[in-house]
Amino acid sequence: MNAAPRSGPSDRHVPVLVVGGGGSGLTASLILSDLGIASLLVERHPTTSIQPKAHILNARTMEIFGHHDVADDIYREGAPPENCGAMVWLSSLGGEEPYDRKVLYRTSAYGGGEEAERYARASAYRHANLGQRWLEPLIRRHAEKRGPGELLFHHELTSLDEDESGVSATVRDRTSGDSFQVRAAYVIAADGGKTVGRMRDIPMTGTPTFLEWINLHVRADFSPFIPYDDAVVNRVSSLAEDGTLEHCGVVPMGPRNWGRHSEEWTLMFSRPPGDPGAADVDDATTVKMVRRTLKLPDDHPMEVESISKWPVEGLVAERFRSGRVFLVGDAAHRHPPSGALGLNTGIQDVHNLAWKLARVLNGQAGESLLDSYEAERKPVAQRVVERALFSLFNQIAFTAGTGVVPGARPEWNRAQMTALFSDTPDGDTRRAVLREYFDTNRITTAHLGLEMGYDYAGAGFVGADRATYPKPDPLGLVYEPTSSPGARLPHAWLRCGTERVSTHHLLAQPGAFLLLAGARGEGWLTAAARLSASYGVPVAAHAVGAAGGPVDEEGEWAGLCGHDRDGAILVRPDGFVAMRWLSRVHEPAQALAEALRRSLALDGDSGAGRRG
Repeated sequence: MNAAPRSGPSDRHVPVLVVGGGGSGLTASLILSDLGIASLLVERHPTTSIQPKAHILNARTMEIFGHHDVADDIYREGAPPENCGAMVWLSSLGGEEPYDRKVLYRTSAYGGGEEAERYARASAYRHANLGQRWLEPLIRRHAEKRGPGELLFHHELTSLDEDESGVSATVRDRTSGDSFQVRAAYVIAADGGKTVGRMRDIPMTGTPTFLEWINLHVRADFSPFIPYDDAVVNRVSSLAEDGTLEHCGVVPMGPRNWGRHSEEWTLMFSRPPGDPGAADVDDATTVKMVRRTLKLPDDHPMEVESISKWPVEGLVAERFRSGRVFLVGDAAHRHPPSGALGLNTGIQDVHNLAWKLARVLNGQAGESLLDSYEAERKPVAQRVVERALFSLFNQIAFTAGTGVVPGARPEWNRAQMTALFSDTPDGDTRRAVLREYFDTNRITTAHLGLEMGYDYAGAGFVGADRATYPKPDPLGLVYEPTSSPGARLPHAWLRCGTERVSTHHLLAQPGAFLLLAGARGEGWLTAAARLSASYGVPVAAHAVGAAGGPVDEEGEWAGLCGHDRDGAILVRPDGFVAMRWLSRVHEPAQALAEALRRSLALDGDSGAGRRG
């Protein structure tokens, strides 16, 4: 490691150093500020991303942004729901062959269209669609407002050392070249794996690079070629002159108009690493390749804003924690973009970690609570990486349904594509078979169970009751809401006075626990008020159905809470159930105290409140 510079007037002391100013890092800064924890974020680039990059934010992520008063801004700047409810496969945008400009398949996607009702039952929040080029500045504005002076762009981490009381980091101002020292209790590595993981010798394991992904951010009018206005993604699979099937995603990015009338687009395609058509070609050749795949008319205008190339892999860090350093987002797990899981998983990493750091730093939790971050999030990341890989391979597999055979003579493959769209019984059969292939793609576009159904029951930091946790759907399609310990708090609509609120809206104060008791829950409320004061941890408490409490008008919560009128559930600050009592307990205060101590890792932990 580089030698640390002598202390100077620029040196900083902060509880948390955040390395990386992408979506995960910016969200970490934002959440920590809301929890009352000062931080310093350093980002090596001068600005937020200039690439559209990830763009779909699922309902679980939007619950997090809703909790931190950012969701409304994202919805306002992003695509309206009517413009992001489907995924469409096209045979080309242009071209004059019998099989050109055809719709291969169309399906509801990401909580839209026919999926809207099912997703609405799971969450009060809908998916959002806003590329990182626009999302990151939005989060940055919120983070800088809540933590003035805590975000330093065009600054990079150059060394990192740890001792018993904290972490010492050297940060270089890339504009002036000057370096200064940062002293912190903890580090959040949100740098995409570029720096901190390597400094800490944390290997990534899994599937190494197997594709080179190429994204083009372009300005163009594609409305004459796009048949639907609600497609969040258009996937073009066109037959080239040599008889091969080439693929390219055509993704509307707004930012003023959306759908087929978007002004800006991301064009996505991939090539085997080292292939002449991959990352080593110049930009002009890359543009020609894309125009050929899309079969765009030669004279159709398309202004290229930027081109980015990156390796496709499926990797998970061996450790998410190294002493006082925690890996989040792409620093902890990297995978293909299939299924829109990457940014969402990173933001959910941060949400899991931030409240734990805050409680430990404030002396209200045992230091071993931080061990729960890896125990809880690594299994989720592993499943996400496996699913993203499988989704990508599954999308490629539909080629078999077209009758096109890789390596076959071009005239054979052209005949197969022509027959696919013929107005004959054979054509009907071919299209029906192709639909069967495409229907398997629901694991990519409708995986509500994957988005909402993960749980932390096996990590050892939540309680247990006599209920059996629902066995997860192996395809990740079906989400069965449950209030079993370790599960995400189920969404249900309640009436609070004149206002209709979700159970998730009751998690009003960042960092607070939530106690939801039954109608005879007065003892629970009394215990919560007393213990909140003694532990110094806010516990918002409600007795659903009691006088003055929330009203379960629609009967949803009664079917989800899993306890009777004397029981209760305790929900952690990140919205996951910590404990459930199915019925009356003799001493609510004692039961709740035990649950809080377990949730805060206070039992038998001499490291509680250790600061750097």
